[in-house]
Order: sequence, then structure tokens, then C-alpha cells
Amino acid sequence: MPSYVLSNTVSSKDLISFDLFPVKDNVIANDLIPKQNLEASNDIINFILRNIKWYGYKFLDVDSNIKIGYNQSTSLDAKGMTEESAFNNWIGNFKEVERKFKRQLLLESLSQSQYDSLLSMFYFTKSFTTVGTPKRTFNLTEFIKTRQWEYIATAMTLSGGKGRILRQSEAKIMMLADYGNTKDRSLIKQQGLEELVKRYPNRFVDNAAKEQAEYIYFTETSRFLPNMSESRKRLLAKELK
Repeated sequence: MPSYVLSNTVSSKDLISFDLFPVKDNVIANDLIPKQNLEASNDIINFILRNIKWYGYKFLDVDSNIKIGYNQSTSLDAKGMTEESAFNNWIGNFKEVERKFKRQLLLESLSQSQYDSLLSMFYFTKSFTTVGTPKRTFNLTEFIKTRQWEYIATAMTLSGGKGRILRQSEAKIMMLADYGNTKDRSLIKQQGLEELVKRYPNRFVDNAAKEQAEYIYFTETSRFLPNMSESRKRLLAKELK
């Protein structure tokens, strides 16, 4: 049975008609800003944070690596990582990624939404000039140089793999300045704590992660986790004195 090979190019007949959808903010989507004046918007920072989520304890990420906090691979052996501490660590790392992105950027001006979209893809995939999977990879270099944003957004939308939904969302950011629904960090923290409770006591990567979860839950809420043993409560209370 012959196998079907997907095309690695985007042609005019492939283009998605983004003009059929309303642009959320024409200024953000269309007004060009010199590269040196561009900086990640609060909207894209919130978009990234709510997609990576906060974990106050070690967990196995989708990339099969152990992480903690906001997508962090260091400080894994700490007592845990509060949401505030995780954000402070993350934003410093993110700004370093942004500086690297700007050094590689091929254009001297972009709109805010174009910049944010490419930056987000660079953060998640370490590239903004290619998108896709090993089976189907789109090269975006020439499209970026010639500002063919419809082709770039179409390639992002057609890309498969684990990051498919993220790439589709980034395409909407690029073309429509549509960042989705903002989620305050307090809500991200609350959802992280709710996930922690669901995992307790047996759904952690190891016992150290479980102890991190116990420590962080008390630190963030001033309460012990439901169903925590009395002996562990006494040990934790002594540790937190």
C-alpha cells in the first residue's frame, strides 16, 4: 500500500482565510514597531504562563523531563517552589530567551502581535524559522523575510505534533491579535493547588516531590493537605517553625 507524503511547503491554495475572522486590535496586529523598541507584551507573557502552568513540586513534563515551578529544570531538590518564587525565576529566564530571539530576528520592524507570536514559538520550540514535526517541517525563513504572514500563520496552523494547539493559538495571535482569555496569576496558582490536591498522596514522581507538595500547600494556604498523616503534620509544623 503506497504511503502518502505530506508536503513541506505552503502554497497559495493552502492559505487559511484569516480575514474572515475579526481582528481583536488593529493597532497591535498591524502597526509596525522598530525591533529595538519591541518587548514581550503582558498578553503574551500571560499566554505562555497559563500554558506551562505552575507546579510547586517536581513533576514529569510532556517532554519527559523533570520540571518544577514554571517550566524550570533547576532547583529540583529545593523544599518546593512557591508561585511567586517560580515566577521570579521564570521571568528572568524568559527575558534571556527574548534577548536571544531578538538577536536572531530577521526583520527590523514588526507589529506587536507578530513579534509576540514568533517569540512564543521560539520559547516553546527554540526556533521561529521552522515549524512542524520531523515528518512535516515548514521552513519559514523566506516567508519572514518577505513578511508573508498569511503563509507563516497557515504553516503554524497546519503543523502537527504535541504543540499543534499552541501553534494554532500563536497563529491567531499573529493574524488577529487574539491572545485568548487572560488568566490572572492568582487563578493560575489556585489551579496549581487544585491539581496538587488531586495528585495527593500517590501521584507524584517520587517521595521527595510528595514532601515538596506538602510543604508548598501549607506555605501557600496556611493549611495542611487533606488526608495528611498526623505524624507528617507534626514533622512539617516543626520544620516550618
